[in-house]
Amino acid sequence: TPLIERLVHFWSNHFSVSLGKPGTQFEVGPHQFNAIRPHVLGKFSDLLKAAVLHPAMLLYLDQFQSIGPDAPVQQLRARRAGAQQRPRGLNENLAREIMELHTLGVHGGYAQADVTEFARALTGWTVPGIGRIGRFAVDQPSGAAFVPPAHQPGDRTIMGKRYAEGGAEQAIGILDELAAHPATARFIAIKFARHFAGDTPPETLVARLEADFRRTGGDLASL
Repeated sequence: TPLIERLVHFWSNHFSVSLGKPGTQFEVGPHQFNAIRPHVLGKFSDLLKAAVLHPAMLLYLDQFQSIGPDAPVQQLRARRAGAQQRPRGLNENLAREIMELHTLGVHGGYAQADVTEFARALTGWTVPGIGRIGRFAVDQPSGAAFVPPAHQPGDRTIMGKRYAEGGAEQAIGILDELAAHPATARFIAIKFARHFAGDTPPETLVARLEADFRRTGGDLASL
């Protein structure tokens, strides 16, 4: 099935992780086999959630150590920090990569404030077995874990849309919205067309792919 294998390579590149990051090398194989391969003919929203919430991505982009500024565990660490320990804080790497490289594209209509809000929504998503905080972890279908005490409480507003507090589901709701955004359809269509038809594909091809993505809700088999 050479076309399927090519799609696996395409999406593995789209959601790239690096062997060079300590710890990530053990998860690169499972990322491709468990997150990418099963979804290349499924819905883009399912592929997106599986790929970016997999331990490989959470390690590669340092999401595993991102903690909400007002999260319970952060407040506890701040009280204990003193001169010996500096509390860890918010890390925006994953939120930025999802918006810029995985969904909307660099000109997709989001602002820095949206990246920060998304990063807050993603707090609590980590990898299993991380220190003492791991005893609060709830296993997730992606192979990741969610630690409620590390999550930034409260509602989030991203690109004009409000997302209610919901623990792990808050980030999942945002990912579903990003997957369905018109800018994502355009971004994926351009990248797909370039991969299969050259660096400067016909606009008619891009438009056809974009229309299909939007009409089918990101059905990758149809695309």
